[in-house]
Amino acid sequence: MKIFITGADGALGKEMQQILHKNSISYVASDLNQLDIADFKKANETLLKHRPDIILHFAAISNVDYCEENKDLAFHVNALGTYGLAIIARKIGAKILYVSTNFVFDGSEEKSYAEYSQTNPVNEYGKTKLLGEHYIKDICDRSYIVRTSCLFSKYSKTYISKFLVAKDKPSSMNAICDLFVSFTYTVDLAEAIFSIIKTENYGIFHLVNKGFGAWIDFAIKAQELLKFKTIINPTKVEELNLSAPRPRFTPLDSKNYEFLFHKTLRPWEEALKDFLRSFQK
Repeated sequence: MKIFITGADGALGKEMQQILHKNSISYVASDLNQLDIADFKKANETLLKHRPDIILHFAAISNVDYCEENKDLAFHVNALGTYGLAIIARKIGAKILYVSTNFVFDGSEEKSYAEYSQTNPVNEYGKTKLLGEHYIKDICDRSYIVRTSCLFSKYSKTYISKFLVAKDKPSSMNAICDLFVSFTYTVDLAEAIFSIIKTENYGIFHLVNKGFGAWIDFAIKAQELLKFKTIINPTKVEELNLSAPRPRFTPLDSKNYEFLFHKTLRPWEEALKDFLRSFQK
């Protein structure tokens, strides 16, 4: 098995490399400095040279507000870049796994979204990622689409992940209290992806840790475990004046993964404990 990773320097990419290395799997790690996926000619040349058995497509512009402010670029990278990789995967006979997002949903329902739920993104990031899904499904017979949500890890660049890893914490912080999501520990996500790509069980999978909450719930649980003194201020998303609209309620339900693999990802609270232990060491 030979694997090619796009977006390898991101939080999930770094976690995935550790798992592949541990399992003695041959892989090529690529990020923007090595390969711009929006450059089809270069991507085609690179993948024809390496001819991997599996492409793990993690690369994307994932900053939601940046996508809203740079719509053409977001479309070019997230949608067209994925379109190109799908064509190349079919050409070389490779499997492809594409990581998508809970933001393909509009958040209007009061229940978690399953893989078959109706998509209706409300921002440019969600729209471009959904277009990527369509390209993967339409072009590649041997494909996996993994939707996930709110990654956290020692490699993550999210506000709260960076806050928790920092030794010197501020006296107060804001945490969103009115958007409800699933949380996902990249260690658990990477292990689940590794399980999936070893099979022919193609399709859409929601991979998130069990349970859901707002970021304030995550921060309060972390405070309970770490005993830091920072005051956590509940903040409504409208107070932040963000460029992109956010769906209000987008927890994910992992029905397909549980049915096919007889596994669930542990509750996010348990995963958070492991995450905190990992950098305390």
